[in-house]
Amino acid sequence: MKAPYRYLTGIAVGLAVGFLLNTNDAIASVLTAAVDLTIRLGRYLILPLIFFSLPVAVTRLRRIGMLGTLCRRSSLAALIASAVLTLTGTLIAWLIGFGRIPVIPGTEPEVPIVTLGTLVQDTLQMNSFRVLIGNSSFLLPLLVPAFILGWHMYHDREISEPTFNLFDSISRILYRANRFMLALLPVMLMILTARVVIESRRVVDFQRFLPILGIILLIVTVLIGGVYPLILWAAGGRRSPWKVLAGISGALLGALISGSPLFNYGNLTRHLKENLNIPRHSAALIAPVYMMFARAGTAMITAICMLAVIRSYSSLEITLFQAAWTALFSFLISFTLPATPDRGLATAMVMLGGLYGRGLDDGWLILAPALPLLAMLTAVLDSATGAMLLLLVNRKSGQEEEGAVPAVRF
Repeated sequence: MKAPYRYLTGIAVGLAVGFLLNTNDAIASVLTAAVDLTIRLGRYLILPLIFFSLPVAVTRLRRIGMLGTLCRRSSLAALIASAVLTLTGTLIAWLIGFGRIPVIPGTEPEVPIVTLGTLVQDTLQMNSFRVLIGNSSFLLPLLVPAFILGWHMYHDREISEPTFNLFDSISRILYRANRFMLALLPVMLMILTARVVIESRRVVDFQRFLPILGIILLIVTVLIGGVYPLILWAAGGRRSPWKVLAGISGALLGALISGSPLFNYGNLTRHLKENLNIPRHSAALIAPVYMMFARAGTAMITAICMLAVIRSYSSLEITLFQAAWTALFSFLISFTLPATPDRGLATAMVMLGGLYGRGLDDGWLILAPALPLLAMLTAVLDSATGAMLLLLVNRKSGQEEEGAVPAVRF
């Protein structure tokens, strides 16, 4: 059975378990332990895989003279995608709207806010070995020394080749180990699905969130199922956009259910390489950077949520200035979230509320009960956008493999 069908089976079982289980304390305790174990297993190999793969990618791209080109085009594509999605989400929320959400503040979740000073200190440690035992969710301190190693392995091949071969060998071994770990993903998705269903059942007056969840779900579905394939088709190439969508469907299911791009990174990496035939050196460099900085889906959904909060707290209609301000700062904040790849939406809402002020510093808490579901939609849109941009950048840079045909191969 192919991966998407195995994942769907796990999700279906998780839905049934979530609806049928009684949410008593004993079951909640067991489920919490199972979810914690699931997250630990899913992320167990991710940071070593990134750390040993990125230097190899940087070195290979320098050797073929494509590092600068790929970085420039990837950055430009991320900026354009974030701007377009932010404007689209803002216009939909401003012009169409979806009513007001009753002002019933939820419980404030734990939201990490990392200041610029802390970001610099954590990234540039006095002892660079400390990045190997640092925050398990903060990739930037790990990527900086990995990039430096890759940059300097390009010089003097007689000296650097043994180190390059060592990193390349470990990277391949970790990739193979990750493949075996992914055999457990259907069970992991079952547990995570059950957790989401049970948490949603506990939300009081859940129907008050249905309009905003429905609108965002519709937007995400139209973008991934319609707009992105059309963009890939218009950009040319030998790949069928529908086969591309099918080839990455398993990765999108993993992102949706986990709500965590970091948890889903190993799953995404395998889909990019084996189903979409994206060269390993391209994905190993761009995918981790996109996971931290190219958060177009986060920018769009942040703008929608912020306008929903403003509309809910005011009896007046949203002005053009408020809509433009929300779009601009949602766009800018989406590039300041490298320390929170898993909880980017909540962090962005906290930052946006603080900047907006006017008594709405904590206004986002009315959405707190729906944040897990909103985070799931954000993660799948971020993942789909990143995969599409990676495909387009590789195609325009001439990195697409000859005769490569997208397909669901595992």
